[in-house]
Amino acid sequence: MKRAVSLRTKVVLIFIGIVVFVTVAFLLLNIFLGGRTAVLQNQRELKNVYVKLAEMVADEKTTTADMGSYISSLKNDMNVTFVLLDTNDWRAITISQDTVSKRDVEFLVQRLQSNMLVNDADGVKIIEKTSDYTLQRVTLEDDASFLECYGYMTDAAGNARKFIISMPLQFVRNTFDASRKYLFLFSLVCILAGGVMAFLVTNRMTKPILQLSDISKRMSHLDFSARFEGNQLDEIGVLGNNMNEMSSQLERTIRQLRMSNEQLQKEIEEKNHVDDMRKDFISNVSHELKTPIALIQGYAEGLRDFGKEDPDQMEYYCEVIMDEAEKMNRLVKKLSTLNQLEFGEDGLEETTFDIMEMIRETVSNSRKLIEDHQADVEIEGPENCLVTGDTFKIEEVINNYYSNAFNHLKEPNKIRFSFDDLGPNIRISVHNTGDPIPEEDLEKVWIKFYKVDKARTRAYGGSGIGLSIVKAIMDAHHHEYGVYNTEDGVTFWFELSKARTAYEEETWQH
Repeated sequence: MKRAVSLRTKVVLIFIGIVVFVTVAFLLLNIFLGGRTAVLQNQRELKNVYVKLAEMVADEKTTTADMGSYISSLKNDMNVTFVLLDTNDWRAITISQDTVSKRDVEFLVQRLQSNMLVNDADGVKIIEKTSDYTLQRVTLEDDASFLECYGYMTDAAGNARKFIISMPLQFVRNTFDASRKYLFLFSLVCILAGGVMAFLVTNRMTKPILQLSDISKRMSHLDFSARFEGNQLDEIGVLGNNMNEMSSQLERTIRQLRMSNEQLQKEIEEKNHVDDMRKDFISNVSHELKTPIALIQGYAEGLRDFGKEDPDQMEYYCEVIMDEAEKMNRLVKKLSTLNQLEFGEDGLEETTFDIMEMIRETVSNSRKLIEDHQADVEIEGPENCLVTGDTFKIEEVINNYYSNAFNHLKEPNKIRFSFDDLGPNIRISVHNTGDPIPEEDLEKVWIKFYKVDKARTRAYGGSGIGLSIVKAIMDAHHHEYGVYNTEDGVTFWFELSKARTAYEEETWQH
C-alpha cells in the first residue's frame, strides 16, 4: 500500500528535482560537447578569415596597413596570427609590427615549410583540403594545440603567394573553463532559488480544498456540473473522488428529469400550436365560406319563391348561385394545392423551359382581361431565356402575380414584366401602378388568408391564399422571392436558375 506524502513535500521535491536535472544536463552538455562545439565554430570562423584575407590580397587597392588593421581587429576575439610570404623565397612580409612579432613570424614560417614538405606529420589532423588551402588542427609535443590554415593566395598581379594563418585553441579552452565555473555557480543559485520558490508555491496546495468548497456550494444550488480535478492519494483526493461520484449520480438524475420536463413542455407547446393553427384555419375558412354560402342560400330561396313567375329573375338568381359556388370551388382547390405544397406531397418535376415564352403566352391569353381593365401591359427582356424549374408551378406563380396586379391596378393602368440577369440566376418582376402596400404589411402578404384591404379583396373575390401558394412554390424551388413599393405602385418578383447550354454543361463538368 502506498504511503501518502504531504502536499508541501511533493511540491518542494518536484521543484528541486526539475532544477537539479536541468542544471546537471547543462553542465554535462558543456563538459562533453561545449569544447567540441567551440572548436567547430572556430574552424568556420578561421575559414571566413581566410576568405576575407584572400580577397584583400587579390585587391590591388589593399595595403599592408589595411591587412594589419584587419588582423588587429581579430586579435582580441580570436587571437589570429597571419603571415604572407614573398613570391620568390621564404622571406616573410611583415603585415604589422603591432600584430605579428618577429618570433611569431619565424615560428609560422617554419610551420609553413614543415606543412609544405611533410603531408602527414604527427599531431596533425587535416580538416579540409583544397587546391588553394589546407585547414588542419595541430597538437605539438608540449600539448600546445592550435588551428592552421595554409596554402596559396593570388595577389593582384596574379602571383601565387604562400600564407599561413594560426589560431591557438588554448584561448578557447580558457574561455570554456571560465564559463564552466560561472555555470556551476549559476547552477547553485538556481537550486537554492528553486527550493525557496517551491516552498512558497506550496501555498497553492490550498487550491484543491478551495475547489472542493466551491463544488459543495454549487451542489447546494443544484448545480452538479463541477468536478474535482485532483488525483492525490491523500485525504483530499479521496474526498474529491467521492464528491465526483455523488455529483455524477445526482447530475444524471437531474438531467433525466429536465429532459423529461423539456420533452413534455415541447409536446404541450406543439399541441397548443396545432390547436391554434386548427382554430385559425377553421375561423378563416368559415369566414371565407360564410358570405358565398349566405348568398347561395338567399338566392336559392328567392329562386324558389319568385323564379317561376319571372324567367329573367330566375336566370339571374342561377348565375349568382353558380358564381358563388365557383368561388367556393376555387377556394377549396387552392387550399388543397397549398396543403400539398406545404407538406411536400406534390414533388417538383424540374424541366428546362423558356420563361419569356411563358410570360408572352400568359399575356396573350388575357386579352379580354386587359380590355376590361383598359390596361397597358409591357414585357421587357430578351426574346428567349431558358430556365430550370417545375413548368406548371412556375406558371402558377406568374398567374398569381399577374392576376394580383390586375386586382390592384389603378391609373394609369400599367402592368410591366421586367427581366434582370443575376449571373447564374434571373429575376422576373411584375409591376403594377396603384396604391402602395403599407410597410408593416409587406412581410405579411405571404401569410394564408392575410388581406391588406379586406373590402377591396372581397370586391374581386380574393381569398388571401394566392401569395401563400407563391411562397410555398418558391420555397420548394429554394429560390428567392419578394415584394417592394415603388413611386407609382408595387412590384412582386421571383428568381430562377438559368438552364445550362450543352457547351456550358461540358465546360462546367471539366
